[in-house]
Parts: sequence; C-alpha cells; structure tokens
Amino acid sequence: MLDVIAIGEVLIDFTPVGSAGESTEQYECNPGGAPANVTVALSQLGAKAALISKIGEDRFGSLLHQALLSSGVDVSGLSFTDEANTTLAFVHLDDDGDRSFSFFRKPGADTFLSSQDVPFDLIENARVLHFGSLSMTHEPARTATRAAVVKAKEAGALLSFDPNIRLSLWETEEAAKQNILWGLPYTDILKISEEELGFITGTTDIEKGSLELQQQFGIPLIVVTLADRGSYYRMTAHDGYAPGFPVKAIDTTGAGDAFLGCFLTKLLEIGNSLNQLTKQQIIDMLTFANAGGAVVTTRKGALQSMPTTDEINKMIDSNKEFKMDSFRPGFHFSPSSHWLNDPNGLVYYEGEYHLFYQNHPFSAQWGPMHWGHAVSENLIHWQHAPIALFPDEHGAIFSGCCVVDWNDSSGLFEGHHGLIAIFTHADTYPETDQPRQRQSLAYSRDKGKTWHKYAGNPVLAEPDLVDFRDPKVFWHAESKRWIMVIVAGDHVRFYRSENLIDWALASVFGQEEGSHDGVWECPDLFELPIDDTGRTKWVLIISIGDNPSCPEGSRTQYFIGEFDGVKFINDNSADHIMWLDYGRDNYAGVTWSDIPEEDGRRVIIGWMSNWKYANETPTGIWRGSMTLPRTLALSCQDEGVVLTQMPVREIEQLRKDLMSWSDVRVTAETPFSQKISDDLLEIEADIDMGSSDEVQIIMKSSGESETVIGYDSMREWLFIDRTQSGLTDFDSSFPCNHGASMSQENGKIKLHIWLDRNAVEVYGNDGLVVLTDQIFPDAPMDSISIITKSGQAKLNLLHIHALQSIHASKDVIKQTLRRGEI
Repeated sequence: MLDVIAIGEVLIDFTPVGSAGESTEQYECNPGGAPANVTVALSQLGAKAALISKIGEDRFGSLLHQALLSSGVDVSGLSFTDEANTTLAFVHLDDDGDRSFSFFRKPGADTFLSSQDVPFDLIENARVLHFGSLSMTHEPARTATRAAVVKAKEAGALLSFDPNIRLSLWETEEAAKQNILWGLPYTDILKISEEELGFITGTTDIEKGSLELQQQFGIPLIVVTLADRGSYYRMTAHDGYAPGFPVKAIDTTGAGDAFLGCFLTKLLEIGNSLNQLTKQQIIDMLTFANAGGAVVTTRKGALQSMPTTDEINKMIDSNKEFKMDSFRPGFHFSPSSHWLNDPNGLVYYEGEYHLFYQNHPFSAQWGPMHWGHAVSENLIHWQHAPIALFPDEHGAIFSGCCVVDWNDSSGLFEGHHGLIAIFTHADTYPETDQPRQRQSLAYSRDKGKTWHKYAGNPVLAEPDLVDFRDPKVFWHAESKRWIMVIVAGDHVRFYRSENLIDWALASVFGQEEGSHDGVWECPDLFELPIDDTGRTKWVLIISIGDNPSCPEGSRTQYFIGEFDGVKFINDNSADHIMWLDYGRDNYAGVTWSDIPEEDGRRVIIGWMSNWKYANETPTGIWRGSMTLPRTLALSCQDEGVVLTQMPVREIEQLRKDLMSWSDVRVTAETPFSQKISDDLLEIEADIDMGSSDEVQIIMKSSGESETVIGYDSMREWLFIDRTQSGLTDFDSSFPCNHGASMSQENGKIKLHIWLDRNAVEVYGNDGLVVLTDQIFPDAPMDSISIITKSGQAKLNLLHIHALQSIHASKDVIKQTLRRGEI
C-alpha cells in the first residue's frame, strides 16, 4: 500500500543564479512542481509516495522522470506525451528570497493528463491522496483530477488539498475561486497560505477566515502557513499556533511543499484519525513541518532541496538554543553566561552602582559560588566586570554585602576610604563533613576592580549554628557602630562592631514572628520616612526559602518596627505577615548601601526566580536575572504602615514610541485590542471598573502563548495567570494563577506593567501591591487586548510605551534573521 499519492503538475523551475550584464539574467534549471515536491519530501522522510502527472517527450521531461526516480518516488503513474512540451516556470526572487513566477504552459504537458492516465487501482489502496488547484486550470487534467478525488473519497482515503493559487494560469480569478471551492467539500486536510485564505474568504483575519471555511465545508483540519511566523491550525475542538524558525532565506520556492510533506509524514507516523489528534500532537507535527520548510528556504531550488530528518531535527535543536537566548531580557540584568542568583554587595561609590551576585561561572546550574560583578552609572545599563571573589581555603563565597569604610575604621585603607565586602564563607567541618558557614571580609582600594581577602578571615563564627549566613552591614549613626544583620535558620541576629572586624552579639529577633514556611535568608534593615508625616520607621526584610508543601516557593516578607542600635521591635502582632511581592519570582532582594543623602532613595533589587524551578528554567547557556531596581517608601494605609515600591525613575530613559488612549469603554463584546511590534513594553492603565466583574489585560504572542493580568472587582483581587504563557512544562509548579488583595479607590484601579522577553512586573495602585513573574513565551508578544468577563469598564487612560533594549546591538542582529515564506 502506498502512503500518499499526489496528482498534479511536475515542471522545471528556472531559478536566477546571477547576471551576465545589466540587462541579462542567468538561470539554472531545477525540477519542481508543488505535488511533485510533496512526494519527494515524503519519500525523503521514509514514506511511500507516488506521483500521477504527465510530462513532455523532451529533455526536460526526461530530467524530471530521472529526478523523481532517484528520489524514491513511485513513477508508475507518470506518463509522457508528444502533444505538448514539459511546463517551465521562471522564478523571480526579491532580496528576501520571496518569489514570483512566469510560466511557459500554453499548453503544458501536465494539462494533458486524462482520466485514462489515472491508475485508479493505486488510489483505492492509498492512505492519502494529495491534490492542488493547478491541475484543474485546463481540460482534460481538470476532469482527471476530479475523478481521482472522487475515487479516493469513495475508497476512504484522506484528502489533502493545497490551493496553491497562481492566478496568471487561470482564465479569470473567478474560475480559480470556483475550482478551489469545488475541492473544499472533499478535503480532510487543507493546507493554505495566509494570502490564499484571504483570496477565498475575503478576510485577512486567519482565525475568522479558517472558522468560516470549516463551518461552511466541514473540513476537519485546516493549516494556514504564515511565512516566517510559523503556522496556524484549526480543528473542530481546538486551534492554535506553532512558531516559525529564524533563518536567512535564499529561495522560498518549495518551502510550502516541504512543509506539507513533513506534516503528512508525521501524521502517517502517528496513525490516529484526525478527530483523535491532541493539541500537543498537532503542535509537534507543525513544529516539524515549520522546520522542514525553513530548511528548504536556505538553498536554491525546490524538488532537490527537500529536507532530511536529520536536517529538520538539527534545525529544531538549533532553534531551541535560539529561543533560549531569545528569552534574554531586554531591560532586566542577566549574566552574559552561566548561573546567577542572589544580588550581593550592592553599594554606590564614587559615581558607580556596584551589583555583585551569586555566580557559578562554569555551569548554568547552582554550584560552587563566586561573586559575579557588574557596574552601572544609572542602574539600568550595566557593564560586566571580572569575577570579584573566588572560593578559597575557607570555602565558597555565599551572599553578603558591601559598605564604604569612609573613615577607615577597619584600618585597611591607610587613612583613606575604600570598599569592604562582608560575606559568608561556606565549607564543611573537617571532622564531620557537616555544613559550616562563617563570616569573612574582603577589601578593595581601587573602586571594586580588584579585591583582597582579609588575612584574619573568618571574622565571625558561631559553631552551634548550621544556617548562619548572608550578612548585611550598615553604619548606625546614633550608636556610632557598625550593625550586622544576619540570619540563623529561623531568626535574625544583630551584631555590633566599631571596626568591621570584631563583632559582638547584640540581640535576636523573629523565632516566633512572621512566616517560617522556609529557612530565613538574605536580611536587610533600613530606616524610611512615612509619607510626609515627618516620622520614620525601620523596615526589616527577610527572604523565605522554598518549602515543598507551599505552592508559592521562595519569597520575601518584611516587618515594620523600631530599631535602637541593639534591638528590633515589631510594630505588628507576631502572626501578622507582610509580603514584599505577591508574584512567584522575586527573592533575596536587598538594598544599595551608601546612596548619597541628597539622592534620598532606598533602592532594592531582587533575584527574579524561585527555588522551586530555578535550576530548570529554559534559558540555555545563561540562567537567572534580576528584577528592576525599585525605590522603596512607607505609606499609611487603613491596615497600618506598609511598604510601597516602584521602578527607579531612570527606567524612563528607555522609552521611545508612545501610544495613548483615553475614555475607552470596554465590554466582553467590544474589547480593546491593539497589535504591537515591540516586545519590550511599559504599560500604564487607569481603569474605572464600572459594572464589570473582572477586567483582563491579555498579552498574546504570535504563537500560542498568552499571559493574563487581571483584576476581580468582587474579590478585589489582582492576579497574573501564566498557565498558557509559553514554555511551562519544566516544572509542575510553574503554570499557575496567583495574586493578592488590592482595594479599589473610588471604583478605580491603577496598573503599571513592565513586559520583558522573560518576565512581567505588575505594580498596582502606585506600588501598594506588586507581582513579579517569569514567562517564556513561544514567540514575541504581538497583541494586547483588554476585556471584561461581563459588564462594562472604562479605560480612563492607557499608555503603551515601547522601550529600548539595554542590549541594542545584539537585538538588531536578531531582528535581521528571518525565514522564508512557506
């Protein structure tokens, strides 16, 4: 039994190879013809394929016959005629590899195929019959094609149809449309381009147009090819997108035929009836087909350019690497390669912000910790610097902080000032191999360029404490002492020192207060003013490690209270818990030391990940990034004093284009929708909830992905839904819908959203509620919609800012990559 029989044209494509002068084009001849290309693609991938067609008794006909034979195609249905010459097509390519055609087919041998030439016995025993429209431009081929289609339908074969419109070959456009419409009721699998769909249905909306065809003709499976954007499918029960593959196209001729051959091959391998195909199976088939089409565009010719399985798999694998790098954030800090986690050593010194971070420079997973290093003048654009601290005889370099020793209290700067790093040395006890964590110093006399370990390390050890790490140090002016805040498993310990070397325990806090869902880590303590009241409060930040029984994973809590240089006293009850961020991906955040008083800001940055899946995120040679730097403030609310946060003002320098709307009414039936061409966005929305029960901001990619930011007015609940946000299957806890309580203000809410390639940060009501989430979309976001589930809302104001990338030169290179039309 044959797997697939194709009926239709086989011809010679003359493809340009250069110019012999200003007015002379040179061509090479390549075997082609859409149905023939499909059979060769199938045969190349291991399927049994045959072609029914007619060629001239000329040199070109012999060339085609030999090409099909050598490709493994069954040519028992290929006949010769002396009534006409083999059809020729001259291919014209533009700079992007896209093509147009000039045909020499008046008449062509393929149009002389008659019903007597059709081996109906082969058709009765084939699993699939594939046909196109060009074999119906003239008689007798039109009647022969229709007879084959009817016979295949009666025999129970699947019918695959590719309209493949070439209007210059038809007497009229109406004749083309009517013959295509004749084939649709017989069709089980319709492969159609975006332009062809528009020609048949009159709409450029592929979802609407495909639905119209499916409902009118009962077509079980429609596949729309979208050139470099990939493909879309529609079945009765579901539909979706599969993204394309970025390549530099040379010649797009035959790419659509390769796509179809690859798709049919996978369909035959699965063996399921069409109505049993799952969504994932179809996406996998389309991905394979998209890759096959992309391969063909990278070389000239059609029939002899059909891809092998190895080439397709290589394309898919290389695209995985490209996609991994495509997740590199455009305006969040990330390492150039390998692993990053907690921010460390945040300090401002002599015009530069320093960002140190936990770094494994030899792997994209957590391992022996070093201190990576980056420097910025504006908190937005960062320069990678050499690794600052390496493991040594005392162990790996865990988290810690930096301060400026302005008065040389340490005696390490010969009366001048410089940078001191205070960090955790992590190793094991030689006698027991149990973990050991001790605190040590390093210092820099050249603005952080080079570092020297203190000869007396470690400077602080507590042998009875197992989890004893992450020192955060600051100068407390009132008591004229250095204060170290450090965690010990389930509590915070406060130490004091006059010289940063000799430390004495002052007090402990927290064993019975706040959340203890996980081990306490990465503390910070600082004082902030409360609104414009003239009063201040101290803020104690504590990160909470992952607990398998808690779906939230690692996250960060904070306390509001008083600190006198010795003790911290919590203003709230012991069981009162306040979270810094209600998203899934903000951990280990700490603030910059020594930002000048005239600046007046307290700025924090966090690690944008979660220990539940941090080692598994699909980012390839690099892994881990930071949140946006945020300015912290205290505000009096009904529930008491709370922390607010908003991205630093410097982010505004990345703004470029602005789209703006006001007084837009939104309902379920009349949503707001806007196509976007930039994948780095800042969105400001002032929304009057009106009578709506829920407003959703849907950010959708050109593929399957969508991330939803919503507000439920009945529950007063701000949320992110990333269940369909793209790649989510690397950990079962990643696809989720989560949020936080947020009150309306006179029936209104304010949202400020930053969308990056790998993340979304949502700030509600001027930073009273914040949600930070990683996302890994299958393609760049290309549309934003705002809808209500019921009732009406009003967009009082909506701003969408396109943002520049902090990696501009790399992004320009990415944007030049494209794949050819299929």
